[in-house]
Order: sequence, then structure tokens, then C-alpha cells
Amino acid sequence: MSTFDMLVVLPPMRPEHYREAAVAALGPYRSEREVPPYRDYEAADPNSVYWVQANKEHGLLPNREGLGWSEIADLMNAVGGKTPDHSSYLYVDDTERGYFLSTHNPQSEWDGLGLRIGGPRLLHRPSATGDPLLAKYEYGEVLQDRDLLAGLTNRCDGGPRGLLDFDALRAAHERLAGERHDAWVAGGKRPQAWPFRFTEDRTENVARAHANAVPGYALLRLDGSWTDERDDGYLQDANAYLDALDPESVVLDVSCHC
Repeated sequence: MSTFDMLVVLPPMRPEHYREAAVAALGPYRSEREVPPYRDYEAADPNSVYWVQANKEHGLLPNREGLGWSEIADLMNAVGGKTPDHSSYLYVDDTERGYFLSTHNPQSEWDGLGLRIGGPRLLHRPSATGDPLLAKYEYGEVLQDRDLLAGLTNRCDGGPRGLLDFDALRAAHERLAGERHDAWVAGGKRPQAWPFRFTEDRTENVARAHANAVPGYALLRLDGSWTDERDDGYLQDANAYLDALDPESVVLDVSCHC
């Protein structure tokens, strides 16, 4: 279990609607969201499924190659006395592939144990100081050693893209990464609370700090699509997308639990 920071992009709206709109936009990705039953296929090849291998090792299934889903299903359902109304009943389709019926959200990315709007992890333009469209929420104290923007002014939790200063945020992360790297090689501790592991290459650390400064672990785009660090080219694509947003589009920092 862990938490992660992400950005949610919303259409133009009044700030009193930011929080509700962000929660609604994230709704399709909540793990507790129940969906109509669907076929949850474990794999096309039963010899590659971890629980099949485990049951072979425990003597519940014949330990041989070429074991088909029909034989697996007959044996596993019989061992557990499972009937089709049981949640873990194993079915076999017309193509001889095994599957379970599931209502677990296949798009699950976060759970109801934690969703917080804000951090604050973003910076706004100096000219936007006091603008009512900026989001600034109340939250618990952020630990100093985990607050990468400690001491900086112009902090906020989001707002219209045109009021946010992504360039200043990247510059702040670059500067801090350089300082932390120098302190580390001078005999201090390896820098913590960063979304990447510092190496002995200062230039690489600064470049990675620049790339990671804005997007966070995940990005929920205006069209409702989710991308994150598991996707190839995520940071490059996310930064390009955020930089090209319409100035009126709202960007919010969100912390999720998974």
C-alpha cells in the first residue's frame, strides 16, 4: 500500500467546483467501483499461470506439461466443491480458455482509503498572486524532509494552466537536485523523497528532476484517459501535453492511495 501524487486536468470551471469535479473524473479508476460481471481471463497458457504452478507443486493438479483448462477447471472446482454461484468458480470458454467471472474494476488505480486534493506541489506565476481561481486547500503539515518546495513562495494546489508556472517549478527542482547531489557526494545521505533514485551522475540527476517536477506519478487527461510511469515515454509525453494545454484548462494536484 502506498500513496502517489498525480495531476488531474479539468475543463474551465469555477474554483468551488474543482474538488467535486476531480473526484468525479477519477471515479472510473476507483478500485471499489463495481462493474457488471465480465470474463477475467488469467492467461491463454495454463503453464504460465502462477496459481496453476502453485497447485501443481501442492499436488492439487497433475504436475505435467500440456494440462488443459478443462481438466484444470474440473479438478479445481471439484476440490473446493465450487458451483457456478461461487465467486472463484473456474469457467472454460468455447476456445478452451479458463476464466473467472469478476466485478472488480479492471481500470482500478486508487482506492477509497485516501484521496487528497493538493499538497501543495505546484507553483503559480507571481502575477497571479491572490487570484481567486487558484486552488489552495487546507491539509495536514507536510514533513520538511519530504517537502521539495519548502520555503518557496507562490505555492498552490492548482488552477487554470495559464496561471501556473511550470518553468519555475522545473527550475526549482533542478536547483534543489543539484544542491542535494552536492551535499550527498560531500559525505551526506543519499537524497530521499524524490520520484527517482539519485546516481553519482549530477547531470543525470538534474535532468531527471526537471522531467519529474510537473507530472507526478500519473496524469488524468482532459479526455478522461489515465497515463502513468508504467507507460513508455510517460514523462516526455505528459510534459508536452501539460505545456500545450489551453490556458483556461484547470490542472489540480491530487494525492491518491493504492
